[in-house]
Amino acid sequence: MKASRNRPRADVKNGQRRALTLDVPFPAAVLGLRTGADEMAMAEAAHLSATRPRRVTELVAAAYRTIGGQPATRQLVRSLNAAAREWLLYKAAFAFNPALDWFEAPCTHCGKPFDLRLSLIDAPRKGAGEGFPVAQVETSLGLRAFEALNGFHEEAAARAPAGKDLRRVFTGLCGLHPESLREAELFDNDDLAAIEQALEAMAPDLADVAEIACPNCQAMTGARIEPLRHVFPTPQSILREIHLIAFSYHWREAEILPLPPDRRRAYVAMIEADRARATGRR
Repeated sequence: MKASRNRPRADVKNGQRRALTLDVPFPAAVLGLRTGADEMAMAEAAHLSATRPRRVTELVAAAYRTIGGQPATRQLVRSLNAAAREWLLYKAAFAFNPALDWFEAPCTHCGKPFDLRLSLIDAPRKGAGEGFPVAQVETSLGLRAFEALNGFHEEAAARAPAGKDLRRVFTGLCGLHPESLREAELFDNDDLAAIEQALEAMAPDLADVAEIACPNCQAMTGARIEPLRHVFPTPQSILREIHLIAFSYHWREAEILPLPPDRRRAYVAMIEADRARATGRR
């Protein structure tokens, strides 16, 4: 399998490459969300025609000013462990729409949709285990080191050929041995199970699946909320508001986008109210 084109060249030292995963389980982060330009960047990321891991990278980079005290670049977001990436996505979604707590989810048994109430900000988290972000595992090929799953790995795995054994894909990507991609095909099932168990014990986790009884068939089903689909507006909806303001006030897009989203929507509401009154007088 080819390595991610977004993955920086890895240093090799003492017979293994340097881990790329940031060694902070859930780093502190400062949100942006100040202007329409921020909102547009998030909307474009959420609805980007790309794999989900790529959209998460783009949205988190657009939503935050800093992560762990560093500028929130795409490369930094890719270096975050998988749970931290989801946590920051949930925090951005909650900040964008804190009142949103009702969602629709399909039952995994009967397939029928149902409504459920969940708080995006209250998802339970598990801290990192010993050695994070690297786990040492004794395998049939010898002692091997594996780093916690990060955004580089997620983006690369999303491009794996259909039917590829994802256990081997992630094992190859997370392995720190210079020949980890080749060795991933040589590990036996016991090796793969031991590696998976060690990574799960070492890596942080976010409980993003709620177990709930389906109101239609009463079977227990797992409901996972997708903020990329439920929370953020489409770029077209923002452009429609910009068009309405530009048409009414003769402002340029460059003058409208710096407005805070609430201010922009207030202008839109006043314009629509004026139009409704004018239409009613005719």
